[in-house]
Amino acid sequence: KLPMVHILVFYTGERPWNAARQLSQLVEVDERFESYFHDYQMNLIEITGNTSYNFNEEDVHNLFYICRSIYDQSIYEGKSNSFGLVKSSVLKVVKTLTDVEWLDLEELEEKEEIEMCEAEKRWLEVKSKEWEAEGIKKGIEQGIEQGVELGQVLLYKTMIRNGMGVNEISKVCSISVENLKRVLSN
Repeated sequence: KLPMVHILVFYTGERPWNAARQLSQLVEVDERFESYFHDYQMNLIEITGNTSYNFNEEDVHNLFYICRSIYDQSIYEGKSNSFGLVKSSVLKVVKTLTDVEWLDLEELEEKEEIEMCEAEKRWLEVKSKEWEAEGIKKGIEQGIEQGVELGQVLLYKTMIRNGMGVNEISKVCSISVENLKRVLSN
């Protein structure tokens, strides 16, 4: 037997889907072959925008609700932390669709159900430390940069006080006369 072809598209874009929804919208079929042409219908599921899906199955509802909360960032604002226990099989699909870092694949393999709030909290703790370290590093880099600039200005002013002209300083320090005058005027 031949396998059935069933096209299912999970769309996660920010804007509503506006592309083709079936094969005939993508290709031109010569009228001589129309009777042989199978117009595959694409089943579109818009994860981010469409909230009108009515799922009676809790796992499917959780899948879409969690994905939508990740894509619209509400999960990170504490607005949608009412997930509770979620099956690890659902979270594996969420991980595939969203590629969020905080879903630990090892934990998904070990447990049948995962407490969503705990998984997210652990990730936020790790990320907060990374973000703090990154902020400190950027602050140090900016401080060094500002210190170097201040040192250059002091050097230029010392050279002026010692009788060097602007043109001479410009040549020695490889700075344009215009930039040197602007730096000295500040």
